Amino acid sequence: MKIAIVHEPIIEGRPDSEDLIEEVSVVTGALDELGFTHETIAIDGGLMGLQDMLVRLSEFSPDVVFNLVESHQLGQRLFPAVCGVIELAGFPFTGCPYDAMLTTTNKITAKSMMRAAGIPTPEWYVYDGQAPVLNPDTTYIVKPSCEDASVGIDDESVFASLSDSHDKLLASLPETFAKHRQPLLIEEFIKGREINVSVIEHRGGELEVFPAAEILFQDWPEDKPAIVGFNAKWLPESFEYTNTPRQFNPEGISAGALKETALRCWRLFGLRGYARIDMRVSGQIYVIEVNANPCIAHESGYLSAAAEAGYSETDVIRMIIGASL
Repeated sequence: MKIAIVHEPIIEGRPDSEDLIEEVSVVTGALDELGFTHETIAIDGGLMGLQDMLVRLSEFSPDVVFNLVESHQLGQRLFPAVCGVIELAGFPFTGCPYDAMLTTTNKITAKSMMRAAGIPTPEWYVYDGQAPVLNPDTTYIVKPSCEDASVGIDDESVFASLSDSHDKLLASLPETFAKHRQPLLIEEFIKGREINVSVIEHRGGELEVFPAAEILFQDWPEDKPAIVGFNAKWLPESFEYTNTPRQFNPEGISAGALKETALRCWRLFGLRGYARIDMRVSGQIYVIEVNANPCIAHESGYLSAAAEAGYSETDVIRMIIGASL
């Protein structure tokens, strides 16, 4: 079998981009073990990059395109178009289809869909240049609406339920809006437990939910927001990274309820191949984010959950390819 691996260019000095090196390594290592022929294609920004990708795909004529594209140089909200172009060209490809990538990439769209479907998600407001009227008794977290990998999220993103903190929130919005050049999600901050639930699709359509993982906030200062921000995901030398280990099969939370919530999200967004659903639990389950095509680097949450379920990296890559067919 011939597999083309497609990804965006890797940006040196940005750990959330350099992580792609590991993802490509995971995929190529598995393909070598499986005895599959493979070629890697890095896509430059713009239409010419897509045109070059199609030329190279046509020349290589793969059986499957392994889609590792997670961003686009012309804007984060544009990267779902890559899998749309691959589909239009007639190549089977791994992971979620265009419409699922599009709706889950935009946090505001995703939350609107979840609310309409009755899937609990924290209340929210949108800032797109006009300041909303907020509840001064509520703690909020501000996120760029179309970024992933906790880009733009740190301790300063959380504003406590105090009037002066809300004044600071409102005053900060224009600068944050200009920095990220996209609408901002102002979301009610759920002070609960952080849970990740990973799902994989087997060939033939059967879904398997891996053991749920809880992110622990160990030795956490009381005045520090318990969030998995940019540091916790990407900076190994940071306090946040060191003190947020994951623990599987969390006690005191219904595994069945977590599984059913994850599968409701899968069905709602038309996910395919593999996905991870991030939740907060505080009295009830709230879905924070739906991650189509989550990171599959060596130490990623997704592959760790797969290992907990008894699968090797090669098993996972084989299953992702199988689902694409």
